[in-house]
Amino acid sequence: MKFAKLSGVVVLLALMVAGCVSERKYSELKAQYDECVQKRDKYESSFKKAEAQLIVEKETVERMQKEIASLRIDSAECYMALERTKKLYNDLQDLQQRIIANSRDEQDRTKRDLQETSELLRLKEKDLMDKEEQLRQTELRIRALEADLAKREARVIELERILRSKDSTVQVLKDKMQKALFDFQNNGLTVEVKNGKVYVSMQEKLLFKSGSIEVDPQGKKALLELAKALLEQPDVTIMVEGHTDDVPVIKGSSIKDNWDLSVLRATSIVRILTDEGHIEPTRIIASGRGEFVPLNPAKTPEARTMNRRTEIILTPKLDELIKILSN
Repeated sequence: MKFAKLSGVVVLLALMVAGCVSERKYSELKAQYDECVQKRDKYESSFKKAEAQLIVEKETVERMQKEIASLRIDSAECYMALERTKKLYNDLQDLQQRIIANSRDEQDRTKRDLQETSELLRLKEKDLMDKEEQLRQTELRIRALEADLAKREARVIELERILRSKDSTVQVLKDKMQKALFDFQNNGLTVEVKNGKVYVSMQEKLLFKSGSIEVDPQGKKALLELAKALLEQPDVTIMVEGHTDDVPVIKGSSIKDNWDLSVLRATSIVRILTDEGHIEPTRIIASGRGEFVPLNPAKTPEARTMNRRTEIILTPKLDELIKILSN
């Protein structure tokens, strides 16, 4: 079986060298690249939405806290108004008793006064009941706002916890990659965190001869060490991204251009990680970006050396964060 695979690879390389790379194969690689970009944009968009949502939720919490404070002030004012109304009600009752005690000669006037006073009392009683109902509704609203505020605060705390967990996961992943690839870090290999992902960057000198798509033995050793470490991280998505300098490919070669070269190199690395490193093919994406994303845009030999590289981008799954945002 291994012999058959080896024979297939030899035949494929022979066809590539002979200039027989089919348009269909190129289209498939291009589709894989587009899918990769879409997924990357989706995860970056999800992460930015998470940060934006966190800011909005914090602002909402602050606004609602201010609203609750204002409602408490209104409640206190309603209570004071209620006390004043009760006092007025008692005063009016005292007045009614004094009027009844007046002389018979003033009975008619007193009767009118009593009628007016009774109407006033009726209106005040109605106003008192209205204020009591307003106070009750205000208290209900305060309790509802406090409950909603508690839910929002819990959601903010959960979002912050997940973001901290993600950052911690990325840092742990970086540390593990650095430990696994320590022997190669002075030979054109770097490990760093960017945009919430771990980037393992390998210069051309570690992986390929100039213009070649066949991985050198030293580069294969580094890739197999990387694969061994990634087997212990099953929830990490892997993107292999090829980069070249801006020097055109030699005419007459089976490789059409730098974009073609970057994709083919990424594919060669993916085959090593899957066939020999036993990484699940469903976890890994091969893509190429040609000369269009240089680390250094200068036209010097040193800059072009920096730009000829392969970046292996490791992304921890964000299922928990995406689930919270979708809800």
